[in-house]
Amino acid sequence: MIDTQIDTKKLERAIKIVPRQLKIELGDAFDYLGRKFLKTLWKTRLQGPPRLRARPRGLFKHFKRVMLVPSTGIDGMGTVIYTKSKIARIHEEGGVITGKGGKRLAVPLSMRSQMYTGRGSLKKRYKEPGKIKNLREIPLKGKRFLVKFKKKRDSELKRENILYVKKNQIRIKPRLGFFDTWDGLERLRIPRINRAIQKALETV
Repeated sequence: MIDTQIDTKKLERAIKIVPRQLKIELGDAFDYLGRKFLKTLWKTRLQGPPRLRARPRGLFKHFKRVMLVPSTGIDGMGTVIYTKSKIARIHEEGGVITGKGGKRLAVPLSMRSQMYTGRGSLKKRYKEPGKIKNLREIPLKGKRFLVKFKKKRDSELKRENILYVKKNQIRIKPRLGFFDTWDGLERLRIPRINRAIQKALETV
């Protein structure tokens, strides 16, 4: 049977007779739950379709974990996982991305495999279209594309590859599942906290 509630009777008893040990055990429990959450988020939400694909030093590095340990007692004790990343927020809630100053966005074409690493991340040299030599904007089938041209011997330019499509905006669907991941660990959180309380009482 899985615990669904904190054992308040044991908690109150531990607060009275082993407050210092209780604080240590709860600290270990919250530390474990924070690390477990981040590990689960990485494995289940950031490994590619239908979820996001993130690099270890990409979006994932923006998530921070902080332990809250009051100077006295256990009120307010816990672990906080957060991010200030605007990209993470829009992937969590969904939204629309537009270009600065009303400019169109250059969206890399997923079919161009040479633009991506083996893990599906855009290669560094393709992250700034403005720095790519001989990249021209052309209209095609009612859309506008950025096309890489190659110089021929007679100095003329020959069309090589269509690399980007220009868009006024990009609509992002909510795919991160940050809060859903935390909710999914509910069956783990309460038993782990109750175990910490029991461990503290066993030191008496």
